[in-house]
Formats: sequence, C-alpha cells, structure tokens
Amino acid sequence: MLDTVIPPALGELHPVIEVLAVLADAFPMLPGPVEVGRVVTRTTVALGIRVELHTTFADFEAWRTALDVAPTDVEHLPLATVQTLRAYGVFHGVPVVVTAYGPVFALAQAA
Repeated sequence: MLDTVIPPALGELHPVIEVLAVLADAFPMLPGPVEVGRVVTRTTVALGIRVELHTTFADFEAWRTALDVAPTDVEHLPLATVQTLRAYGVFHGVPVVVTAYGPVFALAQAA
C-alpha cells in the first residue's frame, strides 16, 4: 500500500512564506520561478522553498551566493547533452533547494 502524500495546509506554509518575503527583501533581483511547499533535501522531506532554473548558470550562481552555499557543496549531474547543478541551502532556518538545467557548454560560459 502506498502512503498518500497530503499537501500542506496554507497555515503550515506561513513560516516558509514569511522567510520567502525576507529573502525577497534581502535579494530582490534573484530570478524565479520559486515554489513553496515540500522539498527534498539531502536528508529529509521538509516544508521549504524550491527554485528550478531553466535560464542560465549565472542565475544559479546568484542563488548559490545568496544562500552562502560553497562551490564544493554543489552537486553536478552531467549527462551527454544536458547538465544539472543543485545546491541545498538554508535561509533563516528554512531549506532552499536550487536546481539549474542547461547545455553542457554553458558551464564554461558562466565562469
């Protein structure tokens, strides 16, 4: 039998939404889109913020810097024609997962 995942109620998301507002005030130029809800971190599933970037790796770098994630802590998942970068951060106690997708040659351009 599969466990049913119940979406969080709006009230449960209140602390995450407040942190999102603080993040938006501190870093208003960070690119979106941004989703609030359950996120999969390296160790658990928790209420947090998810950012999925299909733009540039420079946008990913802006998020990584804002969240103070060390470059050595970024996951790099290369495939033949597409690569993924993922950073797990925490902002005011709320987990933030940032994922960027792009072509293989784009990493050299972002540096």
